[in-house]
Amino acid sequence: MKPVVYHCEAHVELVAAAKYYECQRHGLGRRFLRAVHGALAQISGNPERFPFYERPARACRVVGFPYRVVYEDLPDAIYVVAVAHTRREPGYWRRRLS
Repeated sequence: MKPVVYHCEAHVELVAAAKYYECQRHGLGRRFLRAVHGALAQISGNPERFPFYERPARACRVVGFPYRVVYEDLPDAIYVVAVAHTRREPGYWRRRLS
């Protein structure tokens, strides 16, 4: 399994979304984080499993939430480019690609 490395803005997105969900309902933020970590476990176990979203980035949907993890499969790590809401600002993360 490759290690997972976040772009600093992707990590901010993850934390902000978890806080938002936690404010909506107690425990929902934790559930969101578990769902994202589940997606990351699938990605790091087999990064080529998920299709290209916009080359060279691939994406994996976060089960139960309107988010996707956008990432690059680098030789030594999984580089998380964005934890992106599926209905907001498509492609805003392109400038973050390595």
